[in-house]
Amino acid sequence: MNKNNIKILVLDDEEQILASIKRLLMAEGYSVVTYNKPEDAINHIRNEVVHIALLDILMPNMDGITTLNIMKEISGLTQIIMMSAYSTVDRIVSALESGANDFMIKPFDSSEHLVELVNKSVEKLERWQGVLKEAGAV
Repeated sequence: MNKNNIKILVLDDEEQILASIKRLLMAEGYSVVTYNKPEDAINHIRNEVVHIALLDILMPNMDGITTLNIMKEISGLTQIIMMSAYSTVDRIVSALESGANDFMIKPFDSSEHLVELVNKSVEKLERWQGVLKEAGAV
């Protein structure tokens, strides 16, 4: 799967984080859209294919776990990476139990770590698509 065919959605209420993640992932060749409101991100995933979503946990109006649950109902194959600057064991476990594929603590240790997580999510997505193809579902 070509990187520029991978569609990534980033949801965070901090514009600076949205801009830096978008710049970083686009430089890696990915197609990236950003949102600062969960409702807008949910509407996007209802209407467009999203391969990977990076979601902030603490958002105004709707928290990231609720957003995660809704997105997983809409698109079960979307790989979701949760992000939070206010990480607790309960939040991390809740995110994983709700179907998150990974979790990142903000601020990020390094941009390379974020790219590595996204690349691993692409590998997992490709593996699942291969399984579905073998099963005759695709």
